[in-house]
Amino acid sequence: MSFKLFFLSTFRGLKNTAKVEAKRDQLWADFQLYTELQQSEDLKPYQELDQYVNSEAFKKEKSETKALKFAGSPEAKLLSEFKKLESDAKLKDFYVALNSADFQKFKLLEKSDTIKEFVALRDYVGSKQFESDKAAFEALDKTEDSVSFEQSEAGRKYETFRKLSNSEDVLFWTEYPSSKMHKHYKEMVNSHKRVRYEELKKEIETEAFQSRKAFLEDTDRWEKSEASQKEKTYLAMKSEPRFQVYDKYKNTNEFSFFVNHELLLEDHFEKGELDKSKWKSISVMAERTVGKNFSKAGDLQGYTNGENILQAGSSLKLAVKREKVDSFVWNFPIGFIPVSFDYSAGMICSAESFQLKSGVLEAKIRYQPNKQLVDLFYLSDDQNNYRLNLLEAGTVCQLGLSQNNNTNGSESLGGLSAGQFYIFRMEWGQGRICWTINNHEIYSVQQNVPDSPLRINMSSIVVETPRSLPHYFEIDWVRLYKNK
Repeated sequence: MSFKLFFLSTFRGLKNTAKVEAKRDQLWADFQLYTELQQSEDLKPYQELDQYVNSEAFKKEKSETKALKFAGSPEAKLLSEFKKLESDAKLKDFYVALNSADFQKFKLLEKSDTIKEFVALRDYVGSKQFESDKAAFEALDKTEDSVSFEQSEAGRKYETFRKLSNSEDVLFWTEYPSSKMHKHYKEMVNSHKRVRYEELKKEIETEAFQSRKAFLEDTDRWEKSEASQKEKTYLAMKSEPRFQVYDKYKNTNEFSFFVNHELLLEDHFEKGELDKSKWKSISVMAERTVGKNFSKAGDLQGYTNGENILQAGSSLKLAVKREKVDSFVWNFPIGFIPVSFDYSAGMICSAESFQLKSGVLEAKIRYQPNKQLVDLFYLSDDQNNYRLNLLEAGTVCQLGLSQNNNTNGSESLGGLSAGQFYIFRMEWGQGRICWTINNHEIYSVQQNVPDSPLRINMSSIVVETPRSLPHYFEIDWVRLYKNK
């Protein structure tokens, strides 16, 4: 008995076949999706988005953008300073005066000839020259024919000045500067306060400032940002099955088997008949010699030419039946002897294209041992001198290897449940042969395999009178991989 198998089966360490198969099928489907994506033009943009969205710079930008608000921002401070200046009474008066009709009138009068004449006369009348001219005139001896002061040049200038001083324009021009509006205008026109106010006004009226203000006040600012759009694109891609597969496996080596092996043969026996491009219902030796299947001396069954190979319910069944069969027995040194057998059986082997010197063979097989029979699933050379037994179930239940019909190493299958499907697997090459059942390594040997191609063989042998027939050796599927 295999203590390893007994321990695994007893303590439920042997994985459930259905779960092992489902996991492998999913892994294979994921690998195909992963490989397809690797060749797609969509992968590079996704990788770039993945790197960007998961970068510290993006996380910082997102956090800071969401935390932003207008209150307390530099823009809010500028706007607050502007509004404070805008409400300043003197600045208000400055701009009212600047845009008033009185101010415009004052500026026009200031440039007029009337005001220029008035200013000149005012300067003269208020000057020492005028006082001197007046005093000199008054000191002259007066006669009846003498002119009056009013008729003198100084007097005429004084009279003109007096008249201009009482004119509407001059009165306005002289009184306007004493108004509150004009005083505030004069105070603000070259002030730092006015300069700063106009700087701020110019700044807050720019498109950039208004855009920034609107951005800070918008509660959906992050969702409308370019960075958020990239994140949305990334998340949409990430939700696709192909990118989920990519993310799941990109940093693992779970696809290493599929990467390092090429599927050479796979058959789920779903066609309803044997696929002759993959299988032959006659052994290579029989085909090359007598041209018909034959049995070994001591065997109680005769092999039919495919009649005992059944396919139904997506599985292959090699049937052993109680019926007369005329066939041959190989008996050294006599040769091929015609014999009539009481039992018929079936056998198949892989076609010429499916032979390997190293690789992996796996099959889902119903473990149904019968002590009067032997079900065999093995690899062998065409002379059947060297065999790697994936399964031997019957009088002896084991897996291992044999050479020239002598067992070189084997492991008992005690502990497996009869009637249940198991996935048997064998990998050979590079000086080692390893057998697993449902992904648990059961047996291995360090041994070189002869340098000759090995093909798949399946058959049943009758060694004692069977108690119940028909018997079916059932295989659900087979896969053969070659090393890349």
